Order: sequence, then C-alpha cells, then structure tokens
Amino acid sequence: MLRSAFVAAFLSIPNPVLAFNGLRSWARRVVYEKIDLCTQSCYSQIVPGLYLSNAKAAVDADVIRALNITHVLTIETHRIPKSAFPNPHVATLFIRAYDSPHTNLLPYFPMANAFIDEGIHRGNVLVHCHFGVSRSATIVIAYLMAKYQLTFEEAFSYVRNRRRFINPNPGFISQLKEYERMNYDVSSFLRLEAYLNVKAREHKYKIASVTAIFVGILVPLAVLIA
Repeated sequence: MLRSAFVAAFLSIPNPVLAFNGLRSWARRVVYEKIDLCTQSCYSQIVPGLYLSNAKAAVDADVIRALNITHVLTIETHRIPKSAFPNPHVATLFIRAYDSPHTNLLPYFPMANAFIDEGIHRGNVLVHCHFGVSRSATIVIAYLMAKYQLTFEEAFSYVRNRRRFINPNPGFISQLKEYERMNYDVSSFLRLEAYLNVKAREHKYKIASVTAIFVGILVPLAVLIA
C-alpha cells in the first residue's frame, strides 16, 4: 500500500526540468525540449532533496548555491575538482564509470544509496554523470527502488516522468532488474569490492607521492650503499 501511494503521489507531479536555455542543432542535442546537455545546465528534482543533473550543472556555482547542494555524487570517468564548488565543505563521492553496457554499477548501489540518504538528511544532494541520462539515472533509479521498495518499472517510470529523456543503457537496465530480483540486497563481497575501488581512487595521489619519495630517495640511497 505504501509503495502504491508513493508511486501515485509522485507520478502525478509535472516534470520540473529546470535551468535550461539556448538551442543548438548538433548531434549531442537532446530531442526532448532540444536541450544541449553539453553546454547548458540542466537539472531535475526527483524527490525533495535529490536532484539529477548533467555535468554542466554540477560545476555551475549558481546552481549549487541556489539549490543549497551539500552533497555531490559523480558517476563519470573524471572527478570534479573541489575548487569547482562555491562551498568547500560540499561532500563528494566519485564513482569512476563509463557509459557502457559492460560497466558494472550494481556493486556501487548500496554505497550510493547511503550517500544520497545522508545528503537528503543533511541538505540537498546532486547526482550527475556527463549528460544526466544513463549512469546517474541508473543510480537514482536504484536508490528509489531500495528506498521505497519499488520495482524497476515503477522507479524507472517515476524518474522518467521527472526527467523525460533519461535512457540507461541496456547493461544498466539488466543490472537494475537483477537488483530487484536480489531484493535490493547486494552481497558483502561486492560491497567491499566497490568500497576498495572508490578508496583506491581517493588515495591514488597519496600513493603516487609515497612512490615518488621511495624512487627518488630510497633507491639512490640503496645504490650508494651498495
């Protein structure tokens, strides 16, 4: 009953795709409303406190400030530098992922869900990939599925109602359907794998610095001693 009430209530809200302007006539233009997702900020409120956007909106200081964003979840091939945010205290989570059917996002669902929940409770969270169409939409759909015990079809229809041009690739759709079959319970092993992947990327610069010190100082020292 709760699930049905949630679906009925939110599917009745009109689509609030916001902050887009200008039209372009080139290949990367989105057909719906002709929004240029490469150069125009475009974000959509999915539920109170949760926004789905393209990368342009995520680095738009006016958007971050206007929406009072406290958490930014990036699903991309490159992270956004902290200097891009007007508030240096914005919490960030970076999941490195390509928009490919072979990319496995399922292990990252629990981590992303926890981050989104934290963002909603502490302020507002922005989830984005490059266009806000496939990778980030997949993460947001997975969040709604687990949070409100929705089926894939229910969550997908709801998010598409709020942002009509979402289009997760076939691999991500299969993973979301598998997530539903798993009853939103990702194994501890996969969770650990995702956690280690994220942490390794967070600390890669520190690791590189330690390696540089080792090569630059210890190795020459060892040669001199020998």
